[in-house]
Amino acid sequence: MRRLGYLLAFGLAIGSATTLLAQESIGGARYGDANQASTGPQYSASMGSVTVQDRQLYRLSLRPELPFGNLAVALDIELFIGEDGDFQSRGWSFDTTAETFDTFLRKIYYVRYGKPGDPLFIRVGALDNVTLGYGLIMDRYRNTLQYPGVKNTGIRFQLEGLAGGNFGVEGMVSNLQDLEEGGALLGFRVYNRPMPKLEVGFTYVVDLDQYAGLLDRDGDGFPDDVDAFPENKDLALDNDGDGVSDDFDADDDNDGVIDIDSGSGLPQNVIDGLTALESEAFAVDTDVRRRTPFNKNRVGSDPFGIVGLDIGYHLLENDQLSLMVYGQMAMMIDNNDRLSLAAAESQGVAPGNRKAEGFGITAPGVRAKVGPFDGRLEYRHFQDDFEAGYFDNLYDVDRARLDVATGRAEPKDASLGRGQNLDGVYGRLVTDLFGLAQGAADYQHMSGADDPARQLHADIEVAEKILANVPRLSRASAYYQKNNIGNHLDADGTPGSEDGFFESTEDTFYGYEVGFEMAGGVTVVWDTRFLFVRAADSRINRRKVLSIETVFNF
Repeated sequence: MRRLGYLLAFGLAIGSATTLLAQESIGGARYGDANQASTGPQYSASMGSVTVQDRQLYRLSLRPELPFGNLAVALDIELFIGEDGDFQSRGWSFDTTAETFDTFLRKIYYVRYGKPGDPLFIRVGALDNVTLGYGLIMDRYRNTLQYPGVKNTGIRFQLEGLAGGNFGVEGMVSNLQDLEEGGALLGFRVYNRPMPKLEVGFTYVVDLDQYAGLLDRDGDGFPDDVDAFPENKDLALDNDGDGVSDDFDADDDNDGVIDIDSGSGLPQNVIDGLTALESEAFAVDTDVRRRTPFNKNRVGSDPFGIVGLDIGYHLLENDQLSLMVYGQMAMMIDNNDRLSLAAAESQGVAPGNRKAEGFGITAPGVRAKVGPFDGRLEYRHFQDDFEAGYFDNLYDVDRARLDVATGRAEPKDASLGRGQNLDGVYGRLVTDLFGLAQGAADYQHMSGADDPARQLHADIEVAEKILANVPRLSRASAYYQKNNIGNHLDADGTPGSEDGFFESTEDTFYGYEVGFEMAGGVTVVWDTRFLFVRAADSRINRRKVLSIETVFNF
């Protein structure tokens, strides 16, 4: 009966949406790209295999878009089918107000009015590339890193021409669902142009709770990675991994002896009775070895923010050449969340938390556009714990990490280098590679401490004229990112080791996307992303997020 209900709901949604809405052809442009120039209603549907929380599910999706001048609505109405062939309730739950709210939000890919740079721009839904100022605080943040397994509904906005035309404001919210629970990433920037070529800005970005980055589907406080029953809020821990919840397991450490310690959950009178029965023939266990994994409900929130100023001046700007100079400074704002070893152990938090402090300055910075080349070069100075581009496109998985061996959680601010003063350079180049592809790369090298701060990002997309000469190929792109190069253990977790320049670590992210047109209006899109986590044996494990979809354009 439930399966029939899902089918009816999905069918009604498709029927109503296809009557009113449509989406652009997916070939040659990513679905939901705010820079596309849609000329009228279009729509597409897709079906294929996707990775959802390390499970491979079959996904059916209808993706309509309806433009109304400056207004555009893009939906993503989906249905998941499990390995056993049963329809999943994911995205179709109406049991509580929160689940109903989330169900409707998951159907929105984006609602957009205007475009960046217009007097009024607002976008609700997927956020693919958000930079505030010149990127010292927030640089190319995205809330779509784990899409479609994890769908976030964010907000991005910009208002120009306030207070007589000289002021403007822009900002973002990473996820409305997280905001409802007090854990979203918020950012805004206010700027003023006292002169036509001069702009001064003030930026503030805050994560209301870094621990909100730990996925907890059933809302019991235990993140999914330590929750043996991640879809059952009444059950959570299974210390010995025997499939029986600790709440109902009389032998949590599986040593063959009944547990009667304080963590057994037994009433005191029962414990006293079992203790009295103890003999050579009847043993009891008063010293049970249990993990104390992280539980958000026990620990509370851990906010972290950065505030900063920026200034930029356009020296020259025309069709052939653009030249500007700029500078930025920013300072960390953190609470003092230092814990004793005993408190950290009892709360399931990694030891070493403390108040993160420091500031960063990038000055001078120069940006030049010459023909197909768009480049930036800046000098950087970081004091103490400061890290540039702290809120980047990997932030949604970096904001808090969980050690699966111990069950301990560590927010991103606790992993920063301590007391390091660094100086160095950062450069970025974006260019059209002889009409063959569009590419971008940036590199940072900071020194002055035992561990230099280095990072490398690169991406490339094959140009349309090349795609046109390769039969059936409609899209091809790839990207690579690694932060904190040389600051981690090697892939094997060898004590005292150092990762190589291109060796994958927790701060590595790469992937590729390829599209093939099989027939008129039918495209197969292969989207593969790779993330990396440190396993219980300290080795790096690669987590593959795969989506293979057949897209039908109408």
